Amino acid sequence: MALSFISFSNDILLKESMAMIENISNTIYNKTMKFLIIFNFLILFLSCSKEYHLTSKNGIYFINELYSEMDNSEEIPWDVGLKREIEISKGVRFYISVPKIESNSINLLNKKYGVDSWLYRFRKIERGAKKDLGLYSISFNNISRNTKNFSVNLFYQAAAISKLFRNFHCPAFNHRFKIENYGISPRPNSDASSIYLRQVETVRAQVGQLRFSPMILPGGLNLAGKYIVDMAFYNSNKKQRFSEWFPINGVLDIQTELKKTVASCNGIKEENKPLPESRLPNLRDFEIK
Repeated sequence: MALSFISFSNDILLKESMAMIENISNTIYNKTMKFLIIFNFLILFLSCSKEYHLTSKNGIYFINELYSEMDNSEEIPWDVGLKREIEISKGVRFYISVPKIESNSINLLNKKYGVDSWLYRFRKIERGAKKDLGLYSISFNNISRNTKNFSVNLFYQAAAISKLFRNFHCPAFNHRFKIENYGISPRPNSDASSIYLRQVETVRAQVGQLRFSPMILPGGLNLAGKYIVDMAFYNSNKKQRFSEWFPINGVLDIQTELKKTVASCNGIKEENKPLPESRLPNLRDFEIK
């Protein structure tokens, strides 16, 4: 009887101890999770709120330790064929981080130089030759405290022309490429460094406007090659570049394009005569008849 009582008491003590240990573990876990959530929030807040300041030395204005990068590439699939039975590629999407300048520095840049934007230059490197793909600018006024980056859709010509062309069952220009191997690697000599203010040249080429809506960059009939992006200070009113080109870290490398066979599209050229099923809906399609 005494042994049974002692055993019963030990069982109670063991259960109470296990319950206590479980409560302590849950408390530690909850506090740890709260700490991690707060820590990650602070990191996110600091990364979103980082702002660059304009500095001067010996009458020369510059921004110190400027940095921007290309990251997060992803292939954009395209289902084609009369029954959408084959998958090829529209292109590749990637992101460019946007340096934010604090308000007093923005006012000084505008007042002294008329600089009001970042200017971006996109280039393709193929067999050692560099080809300009386009120039685009972003106004400082369109960059908010929460702005982190903008996306670039590097599209084949068959997809870049218009939404109608992207809706084709049989892509224009006999486009049948599927991107197989691609990625972003570090770009040499693109670490954080200073960018100096000085008038360099008048920009005579067309400059597109970026407003953080999805940007489409036409890449041509094939996309295999390497892609780099540079940035500079820009006076959009006078179309003047006010710094040397600053290299953005990252090289997008599209290595392999596989040409697919789309038998159901043989002999069909929708760029000349779109199929009825490829037509985009209009307001009349939604009228009650």
